[in-house]
Formats: sequence, structure tokens, C-alpha cells
Amino acid sequence: MRDVDDLGNGLIRRWSTQADQAKIGPLLGGAFRSSQDEPPSPRMMDHAAMLMAPEFPFMGPGDFAVVEDTSKPDRPLVACTSLWRHRWSYAGIEFGVGRPEFVGTDAAYRNRGMVRALFEMVHERSAAEGHLVQAITGIPYFYRQFGYEYVLDLGGERTTYLTLIPAKKPDEAERYHLRAATFEDIPHVMALYQQGRTTSLVWHEADEAFWHHEIGYWIDPAAGERDATTSAMGRRVYMIVEDDNRVCGYCWLAARRSSRSFYVNDLQLYAQTNWQTAMPNLLRAIRDQGLQTPTIKPDTEPLSEISFGLGRAHPVYNVLGEALAPRFEPPYAWYLRVPDVPAFLQRIAPVLEERLAKSVLTGYTGELKFDFYRGGLRLQFEQGKMMTSEPWRAPTYGDNANGGCPPLVFLQLLFGYRSLADLRINYPDVWVNQDTTLLVNILFPAQPSTVYSL
Repeated sequence: MRDVDDLGNGLIRRWSTQADQAKIGPLLGGAFRSSQDEPPSPRMMDHAAMLMAPEFPFMGPGDFAVVEDTSKPDRPLVACTSLWRHRWSYAGIEFGVGRPEFVGTDAAYRNRGMVRALFEMVHERSAAEGHLVQAITGIPYFYRQFGYEYVLDLGGERTTYLTLIPAKKPDEAERYHLRAATFEDIPHVMALYQQGRTTSLVWHEADEAFWHHEIGYWIDPAAGERDATTSAMGRRVYMIVEDDNRVCGYCWLAARRSSRSFYVNDLQLYAQTNWQTAMPNLLRAIRDQGLQTPTIKPDTEPLSEISFGLGRAHPVYNVLGEALAPRFEPPYAWYLRVPDVPAFLQRIAPVLEERLAKSVLTGYTGELKFDFYRGGLRLQFEQGKMMTSEPWRAPTYGDNANGGCPPLVFLQLLFGYRSLADLRINYPDVWVNQDTTLLVNILFPAQPSTVYSL
């Protein structure tokens, strides 16, 4: 793709420079507001500044794809998105992920195909950098247009009401306390965050640079001048410490409140800490933090509940139970795009081989051919080793596929989001012949994933 592409009518698409920040901020601020009468969102304008700062861990000043209207004297930017770079892992095997984020179009320029033009740019750059997957969080349906499918849990929460939090007994000392994290806490934070990966097939890797940015945002000298109600960062890391200041856990709490709920984005305790003993104390500490957290608007409802956004399952849920956390909100989902499924399967071949080795089909030799109706997939195994992963197309006559699946729906099976049985119930065009069902279930079992939107 050329550095600048002409889209017609004075519109061009190109990659950003640092000088574009002055225009990207107002564009995002205007696109992410509830009505045309509202002023541009200051939070989104601050996001533009944060994303283009040199210390932001996922992208740089040249990673916004933008559409510019050259027909107007001020040459406004009228549409944009950015490319973030992540490292995820599948059963411990890392792979690169390109993430389009903050997709915005000026209201006067919508429905002209600009987002599609920008996604072509992002997909091309992501592929050139070797990313096997693109991922995005976003509004219902929209990103299906660009080859994305709902594939992994996103969010999911349990809510406890302040009225249900056990009161401290008169002679009881509060053993656990919260304090804001510092750079010295990063080894603890990294170790605690990693604890969650043991129950997640797909995991979002978070390196030291990420945590340095996450914590540094709030301890930077400029933080005192920021308005937490409009700043780009909506969360803050706190350490859970005992009376002797020994770190026993961490939590990720909302930096502002927009409703009656106060959100907890993660909570982990070291193994030597008893969750059941700690939780009543922690509930009171989190409540107290929520009560002093600033609200977005003066008329925001009083705090009355704590929402634990910890995915579909979490130790906190087990300890609280329905008695203390009666309301459950099921997860939404990540959109994923995998442009080269055979290449991704080749990347995770050791996982598939290990699943075979631990199954009743250990040492399996044979092939698996999936018809994707507009293409397909062929896997060849020799003595339990995957020798071939390649595109395949069913012949006009004598179709010998072992199964069939719409191409994007296959991603749900590949990433453990749904079992073969679940897909066959919900999609009449998913099928696997009887002789192959066992093999498919071994290679692609349903397994939970909690992938944090870092």
C-alpha cells in the first residue's frame, strides 16, 4: 500500500505522524459522545494524547490509520483507528496479535466505507509484522463485516450490594489494607497477574513495560493535575497488604465511577492467603475506596454495589457465593480474525500433538479435512505428529471431507470457545462424520479463557 491513497472527492487515507495528535483528539472526542449536542469527550481527547506518547506500550505516533479531507482549507481528519500490538498465548505458545482500537468517524462522513478502508490498512500492516491474529472489542455485529467472529469471553461479572457486606466486629482488627502500587511493586503485580493463566487456554501476556506504564500514569508528577473523571486511564492498580506491609495480593480498581457500581477489574491473592478469611475485610476496603472515588457527574447515583468484572469464573465468585454476590452478568465476547488458519494451526502444533499424546488416540496417523464451503483445511498426522497444515478445497465430485463448518464459526472450535456438540446444536451446517468425531473432540476441546482487555 502506498504512503497515501486517494479515496476520491478529496479524501485520502494515510498513516499518522506526531503532528496529527492535534486533530485526532477532537475527531475521537466528537465521535465518542452520546449526542451531537454534547461537547467532544475530554476522555477520548486525552486518550489520543496517551496513545501517541512515546511511553505508550502498544503503539506509537505513526500507528493511527486516518482519512483526511484535503478538499477543505483546514484539511480535517474525518475517520481513524489505530493498530496496537499485543502478545497472546495459546496453552503457553505465544503469538502476535494486532488490535484495531478506537474506531471513529465524523458523523458527517459516515456510511461511506471509510472504516473498511482503514481496516485494510491495519490488516496489511499487522500481517506484515507477522501477527497471526487480529482482535478487537466492540459494538455488536459491526466487525463481522471485516472478517471477525465472536470467539473468546470478554468480561463477565458478579455484583455484591453494600448492604450485604459483613460488618466488622467491634473487637476485630482489619488485617488487610489497600495502597496504591509503585514501581517497586511491579514484580509482585506481574507474578499475581500470571496466576490467572493457569485456568485460561488463551492468555494476554503483559510485560514489565505495560505495568510500568499502568502504574506510572498515576505516580507521574503530572498526575496531580489530571482530572480522574475525564482522564484516559480509567483504572488503577492497588496492592493488598497485611499490617506488616507484606504484599499478599493486588487488585485493579476503577479510577472513577459513572453509576451506582464500583468496578473491580482484577483481584488476585498469593497462594498462602486464605480467600475466605480475607474477603470480608477486602469487601470493606474496596467499598471504602469506592466511596472516595470521584464520580463523572455531580448527579451520579450514590455507591450501592461492587461489581467484580473477573470473567465467567473466579475464586472471588466461589468465596462470595450467591448469598453475597447474587447478580451475575454473563460475558460479552472478543472478536477475532485469523486470516491464515493453517498458519495458526502450524504455530500451535505442539499443543495439538500433546492432546493426542495424552488421549486414547496416542500415536495417531491419518488426516483431517474440513470443508469450509468456500475453502477448507487439511491436517496430516504421522505417529501423533502434525506433518501438514494447509488450505484444502473439496472436489466437485467425490467429496471426502471429514466434516464441514462455516469458516468463521470454526474459530469458536479452534479457540475452545464452544465444543463440537455445542456448535452442531446451534449451526445446522456444522457436521463431522462419526469416524472423525473422537479425533475432533480430542484436538479441539472446549476450554475456558479469560482474556483481559489490557
